[in-house]
Order: sequence, then structure tokens, then C-alpha cells
Amino acid sequence: MWGAAFLASVATAAVAQGYKPYQPYKPYSPPAPAQPKTSYDWQSGNRITATPNQDGSTSIRGSNMNTGAMWRSTIEANGDQRGVDSRGNMWRYNESTGSYMSSDGTTCIGKGALRTCN
Repeated sequence: MWGAAFLASVATAAVAQGYKPYQPYKPYSPPAPAQPKTSYDWQSGNRITATPNQDGSTSIRGSNMNTGAMWRSTIEANGDQRGVDSRGNMWRYNESTGSYMSSDGTTCIGKGALRTCN
């Protein structure tokens, strides 16, 4: 049969080549969802809760305890945004062009000093 020295050299060579002994199968378990983060500004009364979503976007919910106003928005992974403001107006923002449109008729085009709104 095989000599002890030969078996030891085979084992040493296998370890040197990165051989790993059989590992039992571990079923996939998805990562735990990220927890929402809430912040509160006592001067304005605004409370904001940001919740990361599985698709890379972030859902924002806001409220103001002093005025009763509420709003919500979603920030996509690419920077585009959409939401409903505290007056119930739906709005959308495109990060790449800087365009903003709201159901109240407000539109803005451009970014920075070149930005124009009606």
C-alpha cells in the first residue's frame, strides 16, 4: 500500500494548492433589510424617516407635528426623485437633466446658476 511519507507529501501538496476539505451545504439567506433612520428637527417640528429599499432606492416620509403637514418621496439609486408634497401635489425630478415638474404647474429646467423655473 501507500507509505506514510507518500501520504503526508500528498496532503502537504493539497494544502499548498488551496485544497479545502468538504464543507457542508449552507442554504442562501438574504441579508437583513436595512433599518429605517429617523431624524427630528425640534426647531421646525419636522420628522423625517428614510427607509432603504431592496432595489437601491430610498423611501422618505416626512411630517411636521406643528402644522400637521405630511409628505413622501422616493430617491432612486441613480438620483431621480418623485413624491407628493405637503399640499398633495405630485412631483418628479430627473437628476441627469435637472428637470423638475409638479402637478401644481411648476417646472424647472437646468442645474445650478443656469436653473430656470416658471
